[in-house]
Formats: sequence, C-alpha cells, structure tokens
Amino acid sequence: MDFDSNIYLLTGENPILVDAGTGMHHREILKWLSYSVKKNKIERIVLTHRHYDHTGGVAALAKELGAEVLIHHEDAGPVRDGDSRQTLAYMFGDSSQPVDVTELHGGEVLSTGSSNFEVIFSPGHTAGSLSLWEKDKKVLISGDTVFVGGVGRWDLPSGNFEQLRGSVQRLLSLAPQEIYPGHGDFCQSGAQQTISEALKYLGES
Repeated sequence: MDFDSNIYLLTGENPILVDAGTGMHHREILKWLSYSVKKNKIERIVLTHRHYDHTGGVAALAKELGAEVLIHHEDAGPVRDGDSRQTLAYMFGDSSQPVDVTELHGGEVLSTGSSNFEVIFSPGHTAGSLSLWEKDKKVLISGDTVFVGGVGRWDLPSGNFEQLRGSVQRLLSLAPQEIYPGHGDFCQSGAQQTISEALKYLGES
C-alpha cells in the first residue's frame, strides 16, 4: 500500500505483528487485523528495523492494540527518540513520533503458541536489522535484508555493505523453504534458491 512495508501477522494463541508500515493506512490495517484476531490479543509488535516505512505506524498501532514494541537494540534509539533523520521519516515528508521500545539482541525465541520464531541479527540494511526464523517450518521473515529478487540498500544511514553480505549469507545457510520480505512478493517454495540468486547483487557468484 503506497510506501508501506509488508506487514505480517504471526498467528497463534499469542499472535505477533511484524512491522507497522508508515501509518498512512492505520484504519485499514486495524480492519484487516480484526478479521483474524481480537485487538487485545496482539501483545507484541516486532519491528525488523528503524526505517519509517516499517515504523511510522507503530505508535498508533501499539496504543490501539495495547502492544509492546520490540526492536533490535542497534536500531532502538532512533525509534525511541523519534529521530526523523535516522528513521528516514523526512524522506516521506513526515516526522517520527517517539515510541517506547523493548530491545532485542538476537537469539531470543518469540512464541505465538503454535510457532517459535528465533530473532536473527541481520545487519547491513541498517545497523539493527533483524530477521525472524521458524526452524521447524523453515519460514524466514527477512525484513529488508533480502527480497525475492534482490537485497536491501546499504547506502542509507547505518547501512554497511560487508555486514549486509554477511547477513544474506547467514540467512542462506539456514536453508529456508519460505521467505517473507519487507517489500514485494513472498516465496513459499524454493526460498533458498531465491536468496542464493539475491547474493549475486552483492558480487557473490
């Protein structure tokens, strides 16, 4: 939807929302969520990184849902402080709102009751980018680290080419079957091959 990131609902007894978009479609997102869960059932929102197209809507969503906001500690500061430059809100003609966040460090396991997602630290697009990995189902939520058909930018504040390449290699080593990125299409089979092809953008043969 416009500039919004993809937003995922991880279902189960304790559902988790992944990313929040810009906030431009707040009411539509709440309506979408209402088809699947009661609003007070979503107690956690995980942000894959600091950028406004993923975080701009989180203040309003967290308030509406009564949810805790989780983000990697390397990206927590700009979101907590409402730093419009570091979140890139200014590029969208908007400003960021300060948001209370809980810091993740990588290695945590977030359970929905039916699935267990490990937090994978995958920097490069930003210093605190993270991915979520469901080992048993081989499902990867990759944020903007890797897409179906490419990789995230590394030329924005706190981006790093070498870190991004290492992160994409690490995600490839997980051998996922399904990949759900921060933008664009998702892939429900052959995700490992998709990531392998994306590595070519980073000079990997």
